[in-house]
Amino acid sequence: MTTILVALLFFSIIIMIHELGHFLTARAVGIHAEEFSIGMGPRLLKIPGKETTYSLRALPFGGYVRFLGEDETSDDPRAFNNAKVWKRILVVASGPLMNLLLAVLLLSVAYLSFGVYDSDLPVIDSVIAGYPAEQAGLQAGDRIIGIGDIDISTLEDSEAVERIRAFINENGSDPFTITILRNDKTMSFDVIPILNEADNRYQLGFYFAVGTRRIGFFQALGMSFVQTFRIVGLMVAMLKDLIFAGRGLGDVMGPVGIVTEIGRAAQAGIQQLLNLGIIITINLGIMNLIPFPALDGGRLVLLIVEGIRRKPIDRYKEGYFHFIGFVLLIILMIIVTYKDILKI
Repeated sequence: MTTILVALLFFSIIIMIHELGHFLTARAVGIHAEEFSIGMGPRLLKIPGKETTYSLRALPFGGYVRFLGEDETSDDPRAFNNAKVWKRILVVASGPLMNLLLAVLLLSVAYLSFGVYDSDLPVIDSVIAGYPAEQAGLQAGDRIIGIGDIDISTLEDSEAVERIRAFINENGSDPFTITILRNDKTMSFDVIPILNEADNRYQLGFYFAVGTRRIGFFQALGMSFVQTFRIVGLMVAMLKDLIFAGRGLGDVMGPVGIVTEIGRAAQAGIQQLLNLGIIITINLGIMNLIPFPALDGGRLVLLIVEGIRRKPIDRYKEGYFHFIGFVLLIILMIIVTYKDILKI
């Protein structure tokens, strides 16, 4: 039960951040928000604010910000329908953008808390059967401190690994001595590299161990932006395959599946929970930018058309457009939720 509550809370926070993007941007450009709601369905809690009502609703699978004049015409100068097109575009786009910024924040927290994975450790992780490393007697856990006549024990880990790789390849097929540290004992082995014809490089047949290293705040922040956009690229490619080729359709999850996965990640530990949160918030941002009715992407398309035409789109037609999209999304959610329940 506790795991489910943690999962629901975590999922609700991600949705709240999305809606907070819409809300804060609207306030910044002078658009009045009548209600800020976390969850859907019947209202459980109502907190009247100075201008906005804050609500908590029964179903924790969603949320919304209701703006004055968003779905109806209002004469109030603060109404959504009376705001300039560029202001409305900013408000609509800020939800998905906030999801991407949340991913950057979560990645930064993960990097600063747990470090980053670094394969540049001069420690042997495993040896390949039948290759010179195994034949010479090298083992997993051996730390390489010398290669040929070169002492690398005083070098930084990443520099040491680069020297080892460069030496092996430049040495060619000539025999040399490799010196390692095993259980606090220094040992030396004679080895003869072999040529890997696939990449035309000489090798001994072992893998370096993967470790972690600590990084500073600004480096973590920079890496977080780069990693966020890398994940966005991968997700866009996957989404393209899903829409145009149907690949990955069986892996699509609804709210029940997402909450279930969050619960499992919470049991696995905070690092796993952070990693899953990063994927979910980026996914939420990208999915909302799809130009589909009732999604932020669909609203953005209509606003861009309005800006080009310099003429508002008929309210009735726009409402009908979003209503159809909303119905289709509900049907899709029911189908996906049913599949999620069968998988539990």
